Amino acid sequence: MPEFLKVKKHKSILNYYILWLPFIIIYQVTNRFHFFEPRQLTMTTLDESIPFLPWTIPIYISYLVYTFIVIARSKDDDEVRDIFILTHIQLGLAVLFFIFFPVGFPRDQFYYTHPLTSMFNSFWVLFDGPSNCLPSLHTILCLTAIRHSSNKPKTKFYTAWGIMIIATTLTCKQHYIVDVLAGFAIYWLSLKIFFFYGNSRSILLKKKESFD
Repeated sequence: MPEFLKVKKHKSILNYYILWLPFIIIYQVTNRFHFFEPRQLTMTTLDESIPFLPWTIPIYISYLVYTFIVIARSKDDDEVRDIFILTHIQLGLAVLFFIFFPVGFPRDQFYYTHPLTSMFNSFWVLFDGPSNCLPSLHTILCLTAIRHSSNKPKTKFYTAWGIMIIATTLTCKQHYIVDVLAGFAIYWLSLKIFFFYGNSRSILLKKKESFD
């Protein structure tokens, strides 16, 4: 296997984009091609009360580099493997919703009221279509990145950055509140699965060693 494809710590952040490329492709495919028509949810009073703040868009799109910067700050190969496994568990759980219960958000109601936001939306749909809203993958991966940043230098900075990105999923009118809540739920469930897998693997390895 080529060096840049190994699930290990790399010097260049670009290697992580390549390593997570199948993840990105699966997300994009499920976002563009649907077995079921994406549905729009009824906005709650709380959804409607959150203002559209275009100035938070740069924070929102910083997500494209935030997660990979955090991954690049991993201490060793084990940390890279852990976050690789965890994020793919999360994708597997999220894809079930993306395929069988696709949810879209009416971005047009907000972005096409001003030339600049309209231009941004036309650009942004190249990266992220208006489907795959529930659960919010931004929320899931930012929570994962915040956890991954603990006990490292600049923990508060990366925690604040991740929280701001999660908040902008709402102020940039990319997600419903329920999408964010579902993101928290999927994050929690993925950790349960991850630690169950880790404990089970440790038990199996110990049993194998006892027979060797």
